Amino acid sequence: MMNLTSITSSVLLFLALIGTANSQDYQASDNRDVVFTPATNTDDLIARYSEVHAKPNEYWQLTSEEWERYQLLKTKSPWSEWANDASPLAILGHYAPSVEERRRYARIAAEIDTWRQYRVTEFQTLYDKERKIVHARYVEWMEQRKPTLATIKPYDKLRLFIQFGACDAHCRSLMGRVLKTQAKVDIYISGAKSDEDIFRWAESAGIPVERVRTKEITLNHDNGVFHLVTSGLGIPAPKLPGLFRQIAGGDQVVAI
Repeated sequence: MMNLTSITSSVLLFLALIGTANSQDYQASDNRDVVFTPATNTDDLIARYSEVHAKPNEYWQLTSEEWERYQLLKTKSPWSEWANDASPLAILGHYAPSVEERRRYARIAAEIDTWRQYRVTEFQTLYDKERKIVHARYVEWMEQRKPTLATIKPYDKLRLFIQFGACDAHCRSLMGRVLKTQAKVDIYISGAKSDEDIFRWAESAGIPVERVRTKEITLNHDNGVFHLVTSGLGIPAPKLPGLFRQIAGGDQVVAI
């Protein structure tokens, strides 16, 4: 019959063996390598490649041994000299000893590319929606910062773009306010076919001949200048008439 000391020693030895076994199990679990199995559906595929991993090989569904082989090929093979953006899967696939291995690397690459396409498209869609919100706020902010005719000084230089045709009451009111600033104005008439058209428009708008002679006011064909100015400012749907103050480095919209 075993005495108390023997029983106690046996129990302690048993517990020690269990502890050692558990420690080995945890260690084996911590060092467990990637075992790739093809995704059976797209939901599983997206979930698999969206995981965050501790080791780089795990993102590519590669074992540690395969990753070491890739690192060696990347530095020692001709791929180390060629300018390329080949992925680890492609490089391993080039040197795979069998068709089955190459097929496995190709399958992983196809799954990763599908995941990337999904994530990039999803992010771009979200970005486009958020960009519209942010841009709308920016446009509103810029509208509030626009100079007005009341803030224009005589030393400023303006560009006025206006549609050819008889200058009606609204047109004459605008011209009166622009001319009142005493700023230099380059007027571009869109749709005018000839110099005579421009002269007729200037007469109907009440443009002072003397200010044209002294070049305080210039009369010009548009010839695409309006498009150039508005596209440079990122204005999506420009409308005539349009007034701009010329500043260093470009033009600034003036509220009219």
